[in-house]
Amino acid sequence: MADYLIDHDRAYANVGLGLGKTASTLTALNNLFQEGAIRAALIVGPKRVVRMTWPNEIAKWDQFRWMKIEHVLAGKPSKNAQIYLINYDRLSQLKDLKFCDVVVFDEITKAKNHASKRINAIRPLFKEHRRWGLTGTPRPNSLLELFAQIRLLDDGQRLGKSYTAYRDAHFYATDYMRYNWEPKKNSENKVYAKISDLTLTLLSSDYLNVPDAVLEDVEVTLPPLAQDAYDELEEEFLIETMDGEVIARNAATLAGKLHQIAGGGVYNDDKTFSALHDEKLTALQSLARKTTEPLLVACNYIHERERICAKFKNAVDASKFKGDIETAWNTGNIPMLVADPRSLGHGLNLQQGGRTIVWFSPTWSRELYDQFNARVARKGQAQQPLIYRILAKGTIDEPIVETLRERGNAQHEMLRVMANYRKMVAP
Repeated sequence: MADYLIDHDRAYANVGLGLGKTASTLTALNNLFQEGAIRAALIVGPKRVVRMTWPNEIAKWDQFRWMKIEHVLAGKPSKNAQIYLINYDRLSQLKDLKFCDVVVFDEITKAKNHASKRINAIRPLFKEHRRWGLTGTPRPNSLLELFAQIRLLDDGQRLGKSYTAYRDAHFYATDYMRYNWEPKKNSENKVYAKISDLTLTLLSSDYLNVPDAVLEDVEVTLPPLAQDAYDELEEEFLIETMDGEVIARNAATLAGKLHQIAGGGVYNDDKTFSALHDEKLTALQSLARKTTEPLLVACNYIHERERICAKFKNAVDASKFKGDIETAWNTGNIPMLVADPRSLGHGLNLQQGGRTIVWFSPTWSRELYDQFNARVARKGQAQQPLIYRILAKGTIDEPIVETLRERGNAQHEMLRVMANYRKMVAP
């Protein structure tokens, strides 16, 4: 990977989880520094990744410790460092990129929205910069997501400069409202051929002796009152999905509320919270007693984290933890770590502190699912990883995990699966 980056000014590195893409990128940068080919590099990534992963990796290796690190705040780099770090949210604060020669987009899938103002703010600033995109998820949820990522690297040379033109050339709409799109015949091969000259793909399974994870679904049944509330809301949801005229925003909102109820409660329109059941909390309690090992628990909603931490006195909410969470977990100081997969799904190496992941509520993003599981199912894991998914029977949890199986595309795909699922179980 280091050799590939050195040889390519534009690179899209699809490097499997656990293969060490951060250290490999630093190796490439180090070589270029030593040759005098570059002065400085800007690393763009999710907040936790730039705050912890890159500084920790630089400190870990003798050959990288000479590099001076600087976090870019308010868009004003000092020009006295070799490695500048900035999160995606701050990109719009940058006024120029004259201070660096290389821009590395870590977890470049964060730049998949072609209309993102923060991403598009940096595009006019590129001159002769080397640009490398890194991702630990070699296959995207959808080919549509590739457009913005590749354009960020090559200014539209391979897939074009217009998202609409790219979409119309390689996809077709499956509904008259043109919300959902599917690839045309052979589009996948055509797209991959266009970007093959800047793409490096390394699969974890080809290089790592990581034990296959054991997956077990734990089913719970909603109590009558919660089931009544769920059924009433689902009826409104199905009216929109079954007739083929889906208003995506409203349907997604309804789907989110069904997801919340399956987890134990729901946020009301006035932003208050109503608790409906504790079935998943009870299931989590049984798992905690069964495993007697540290648990990494994935939740999609704040109310789930709050209720778990109230139920389990040894549980730690990752969003409220102060300090080095990776070290605290890996040294056995956190018996139960509760986290949103969107904030803890990238960058952290947690394989030393435990092997068990519990999905309190499933995610409909295959990328987040794979990334979160890879916190423990990665190189250096001495035991067989265990993954438990707590699912409420007969609820939206089931279509969501079916979407994961099909490697579907987030909420839009989940809505389609939900409609088909209800058709199959309808009397």
